[in-house]
Amino acid sequence: MANPFHSSSWHSVARLKPRLRSHVRVRRHLYRGQVWYVLDDGVAGRVHRFPRGAYLLIGRLDGSHTVEQLWQHLVEELGEDAPTQDEVIGALGQLHGSDLLSSDVAPDTAELYTRQKKQRRQLWLQNLKSPMSLRFPLVDPNDFLTRTMPYLQPLFGWGGLLLWLAVVVPALLLAGQHWNELTENLLDRVLSGENLLVMALVYPVVKVIHELGHGYAAKANGREVREMGVMLLVFFPLPYVDASAAGALRNKWQRALIGAAGMIAEVFVAGLAMFAWVLLEPGLGRAVMFNVMLVAGISTVIVNANPLLRFDGYYILSDVLEIPNLGARANKYWSHLID
Repeated sequence: MANPFHSSSWHSVARLKPRLRSHVRVRRHLYRGQVWYVLDDGVAGRVHRFPRGAYLLIGRLDGSHTVEQLWQHLVEELGEDAPTQDEVIGALGQLHGSDLLSSDVAPDTAELYTRQKKQRRQLWLQNLKSPMSLRFPLVDPNDFLTRTMPYLQPLFGWGGLLLWLAVVVPALLLAGQHWNELTENLLDRVLSGENLLVMALVYPVVKVIHELGHGYAAKANGREVREMGVMLLVFFPLPYVDASAAGALRNKWQRALIGAAGMIAEVFVAGLAMFAWVLLEPGLGRAVMFNVMLVAGISTVIVNANPLLRFDGYYILSDVLEIPNLGARANKYWSHLID
């Protein structure tokens, strides 16, 4: 019987002496009582999560010992709890693919070029797998967020919370007072040609504010935001920000706050729009404010806050429950029940 600890591909990595790149930071997390280690790639704004067994090897990659030597030491220390050779190969492959490893082997420019092509190809393959949700990275917003963060920093504290409540609570009371006027003949008003045009112009602007909310919240917690672009959601263009670097934060409430920051910003904008709607006379300006409330209020609650869709509510729930990859695990659980 073959030893499950061993792998037929082990020879390809056994004699390598890799080491983690100097910019990589290691953070210890607890998820539902289990220890996981997060490698924080601050340069790319990415995080990579590993269980304790895999990290015990990864954390010892110092460039002076071979992978074979390190693995043998782990087997002696942990016995059956040591990672298998396949698990080690998988972890090293993940690190190599993310350009987090240095090696005693001289850099191969052709290999680096091949890796860049592979990364671009993976992006296109991901888009092909999800044709209703296509992503196109455009800019690195980190410098812009860093320059403008001092102006918004006071909002990320008790003063910001009090300001948010001072706007949102009275706006909700106003909405209750004007409920009949707001909802009268609502469906016909929303689906009219003129209103759909106004909504199409308002929607991207509100969503830019939403995504910047994620970005600024990540910066307020010391994280980098390295990707911003356009996502075609059912072929409708929307901005997006990749704030996945928040995954390196140990505090789950900080991660959840970054996930909720976009909705918090939208609700604040909806509150301001409510005040403007009350003050304005019927016309284009009032129609714009109505659609801002519609997009920033109702759509945020129905779509973004819904944990059954892979939007903000889903990731907030994953962080609060401390269950990474909640969707995949839920699918496996339901498959198990069906079986």
